Amino acid sequence: MTNSEQVVGTTQTFVLSQGLTNVGQHAALLGDDDTKRLFAELYADPDRPEVRPQEAYQAILSSMQPGWTLRLIQLFWPDPVPRLTFQERVEKWGAPSDEGLDILFQGLSMSIQEQPLPYIRRTILEFVFPGDEGVAWWEGLGGLCQAFGLRFFPLPGEEIMELSRRILNLKFD
Repeated sequence: MTNSEQVVGTTQTFVLSQGLTNVGQHAALLGDDDTKRLFAELYADPDRPEVRPQEAYQAILSSMQPGWTLRLIQLFWPDPVPRLTFQERVEKWGAPSDEGLDILFQGLSMSIQEQPLPYIRRTILEFVFPGDEGVAWWEGLGGLCQAFGLRFFPLPGEEIMELSRRILNLKFD
């Protein structure tokens, strides 16, 4: 599929990926058309009250070269951290001394195990690597986003694989 034939929003090349490769020091998903796709997560800097994502997105798009492809993916992701933290605190209580506290302890323990995981919203950038000229741009996105109160975190290979499995149920075995 050539760029002129590509339909906006298509996921075929993402679904038909061939595994992982490296682009410089970054992990990339190798598409069925031999494109290399870099992934990064954007999130608000917790130390900055004035986060301006709309302006950051505009700056990112303005800095791109004609013909480059960038996809912004927003998804809801299971977040086990709050549950695990609460479970650790409950387990630190130890064995309750009276019947009322024992019932509370057992109820909380069952609730932790049976309730579904909470979800967080994640913002992921997918960049179709255009060649060597894209390395400097990709590596400079961290500084560009920082000016708008966003943090830019390139995803390592394990997280790219997890993203692929969760979204598209891929099997790379």
